[in-house]
Amino acid sequence: MSGIVGYIGRHSAQPVLLDCLKKLDYRGYDSAGIAVSDMKTIGVRKEKGRVEDLEASLQLEPIPAGCLGIGHTRWASHGMPTVENSHPLCDEEARFYVVHNGIIENYQQLKKFLIAQGHRLQTDTDTEVIPYLLAHYDTGNFEETVRIVIPQLKGAFALAIMAKDHPNQIIAISYDNPLIIGFGSGEAYLSSDIPALLSYTKEIYPIKNGEMAILTQTNVEIKTLSGEKILPKKTSVRWNQDELNLQDYGHYMLKEIMEQPEAIKRTLKDRLTESGVVIPEVDDFFAKRKLTDPERIIIVASGTSHHAGMIGKKILETMLDIPVEAAIASEFRCEHGRLDEKTLVIAISQSGETADTISALKEAKKSGAAVIAISNYRKSTLARKSDCVIYTHAGPELAVAATKAYTTQITALVLLSIVLAKKLHGSGEGQIPALLDALHSLADDVEKCLVMTQDAIDQFAQVTNDQEHLFLIGRGLDYVLALEGALKLQEVAYLHADAYAAGEMKHGTMALITPGVPVIALATQEHLRDKAINNIKEVKARDAYVVGITTTGDDEVSAVVDEVLYIPEAHPFLMPVLAAIPLQLLAYYAGIVRGYDVDRPRNLAKSLTVE
Repeated sequence: MSGIVGYIGRHSAQPVLLDCLKKLDYRGYDSAGIAVSDMKTIGVRKEKGRVEDLEASLQLEPIPAGCLGIGHTRWASHGMPTVENSHPLCDEEARFYVVHNGIIENYQQLKKFLIAQGHRLQTDTDTEVIPYLLAHYDTGNFEETVRIVIPQLKGAFALAIMAKDHPNQIIAISYDNPLIIGFGSGEAYLSSDIPALLSYTKEIYPIKNGEMAILTQTNVEIKTLSGEKILPKKTSVRWNQDELNLQDYGHYMLKEIMEQPEAIKRTLKDRLTESGVVIPEVDDFFAKRKLTDPERIIIVASGTSHHAGMIGKKILETMLDIPVEAAIASEFRCEHGRLDEKTLVIAISQSGETADTISALKEAKKSGAAVIAISNYRKSTLARKSDCVIYTHAGPELAVAATKAYTTQITALVLLSIVLAKKLHGSGEGQIPALLDALHSLADDVEKCLVMTQDAIDQFAQVTNDQEHLFLIGRGLDYVLALEGALKLQEVAYLHADAYAAGEMKHGTMALITPGVPVIALATQEHLRDKAINNIKEVKARDAYVVGITTTGDDEVSAVVDEVLYIPEAHPFLMPVLAAIPLQLLAYYAGIVRGYDVDRPRNLAKSLTVE
């Protein structure tokens, strides 16, 4: 979840490193640092806070210029966010410099060993053992020393390393943690994520598990830890720099909310046809696996992706005659039911690098289960390790709070449910024609939602300025949507927002309803509307301030709430996509009203690559 960058080439490394770090700060912004070599010495500068704080420090007190270096923006996992704990970290003699993403699970044992050998470690981090081990086992050969040390490290990690005695080299390693090489003309780049590289190159190679990359000013070599050379298969990135620019928006979160109609169109493109749904990847998967009769489906994901998975569970259960479970990825590895070759696992991750989801995937594969991934990133770890991957094509998402990832994941799940219903002759086959019609108009309906709700939500957000508590209620799919809306308000506006199944309020939660407390009541599922209205009346009887979200022309809901927001009516399975729009906008505007950085919420990072 921290961000690693590196550069080696013909130009000054410092401005490249700083620029790349700024584009990666959604991965962590507790501290930042760089190390730059001028072929004689290695200059280091680290600062607590954002990359801009590091940049200001370098302007006041420059370090020697050089044409190669490494950098880091940190999300603290071991050790407080301090300058001392910031990366790059080095050994006591400043011979080796390391930037690290991930967790060294056995660092305590390694630290005890190093201390027993007379080394005096200075920080609270797990990372520091790496440069000390490199110094302790130094053979004089940079590559050989790295090969000795890496097998001693347990965990998932990515590293970029520089050595004082080998100032013209950078060595990079990936173990179940993303690290990408970017290729330029006479230069090379390292990054934890693609967006940092797009200003410089679109030709990349994700370092695979257990591979070591040796970067010099004349060459990039990929080797196994045993020394065997590997010819990297380079790929081209489809994104362009314009997709990373804010354009006329003040924040990436708002930009990405507004991009959802186009993102959904890309998810549907070439898959939604006049006659049905075609997903060649799934066809190939079924042909190879011969999985004609899965007995159980498990959807594993974390955070917002888990909420999309909960929507998918309800859709798949309706469309198929198969038990479907939506599991939290971080719990799945330790606790799960039967897994075998008759189990289909659907793993969802925007980045494809979420550590908990990847661990769940490994657990599933170990038991012989088949895995279909839904992800936004090509060549991600999740994509590489799955039997089949459905890309959402949502485009880069740089705000920490996921928005278009959520709506495109649900869209992909709906497409998948249609394909599976056809292949497995599910009981929901009869719903497919109506669902296809709704999918054809989905992007336009989302556009209408943005137009219909943006101004009203902006005004309602003012109500949250002096509130510390807010409740969301709903039934069925609306309850799952309430969970996602609450998460967004927690992430971005730092509101104590809680979601409840509306029918459960009377079983205890009603005690929290006090006069004037804001409640958002979701009533988009027609077959549950009467019961939802009864629950709204129960809340109103306790004098709550209720905002209803329902479909256009629903006078029954509007009659029992204080304020109503209308959205277009669509197929019930797609209402969680449409109704997500006002909740995303509410979180955004509430965060703005309350004075917070909506793109970079405190204590959070975008891609959670540690467990």
